[in-house]
Amino acid sequence: MKKILLVLLLVSTNLMAKSEQHLTLYFIPSPMGLDWSSPADIALSALKNRLSFRSHFMGHVFVELECGNQKEQTGMVGKNFDYLTQLFVHKRGLGILYHSFDGHLEDKADVQEELNDFTAGGSRINFVQFNLNEGQCNRTMTYLKEYRKNNVGRYYGLANRPLYGEGSGCSAFGASFAEVAGVMDMDIKEAWTQTINIPHAFAGPPLQEKGVSIFTLISSGTSWAKENEPHQKLTFWSPDLMFDWVNQKVAKSAVEKFYAVKEIGYSKGIVIDRSFLPAPSGPIWQQHLDPNIKKTKE
Repeated sequence: MKKILLVLLLVSTNLMAKSEQHLTLYFIPSPMGLDWSSPADIALSALKNRLSFRSHFMGHVFVELECGNQKEQTGMVGKNFDYLTQLFVHKRGLGILYHSFDGHLEDKADVQEELNDFTAGGSRINFVQFNLNEGQCNRTMTYLKEYRKNNVGRYYGLANRPLYGEGSGCSAFGASFAEVAGVMDMDIKEAWTQTINIPHAFAGPPLQEKGVSIFTLISSGTSWAKENEPHQKLTFWSPDLMFDWVNQKVAKSAVEKFYAVKEIGYSKGIVIDRSFLPAPSGPIWQQHLDPNIKKTKE
């Protein structure tokens, strides 16, 4: 009898340990939606969201990492997100998509407070939770520690690639954790990203020296560039697409039964078990990080 109880205790302990290895990404969409149909449409819809004076006007992604008794909550934000000044005064046009703002990582206490507020409302937040094994979780925790140590978060920008030490936007930052843990697959990547061809005619600094008036962009930017036209191709992670993807999975869960649905407060998300996958063995960073080398900031 004692042996049976010991086995049951070991099994329950193992199950508890496994359940504590999580990567949770919380998705907050833009308040009024972002229309990427054309340069003019995205300029107008971004301005409408900015002038709505609601939090996270371009959407946001929070990261929560639980590895045993270690729990981290953070996200990438801009220190002084002077979006309107960059458009109206500095005339960046679509070059603003490549501009690096001053950025930083959010504190755990601030994130928890926001999560409590958003999940109490429920309608403007959802999440995906990846169950991890110990190797995946330790690797991802190491990534966050090195990200902080090297102050990678000092640059905030949509086009910045976090795994190259360039800084990051909030959505790329969240996605990078799924990549580091080895739980990102091609279906998820395609669902969470969008690609546009930025016409050179509407791109100011840092893509081109000549400025572009926001009024020119709104009045003349009727389409994205074709492949045979001068352009800069940009693929980016979208909080709106991430949020929509989770909602679609939640809606289909009763029929497809591929994912478990979980509720946190009044928000719903999905749980994906990736703990059976081996932790990636390659280097975390795509290039060597040197905190003494500063990225040129426009």
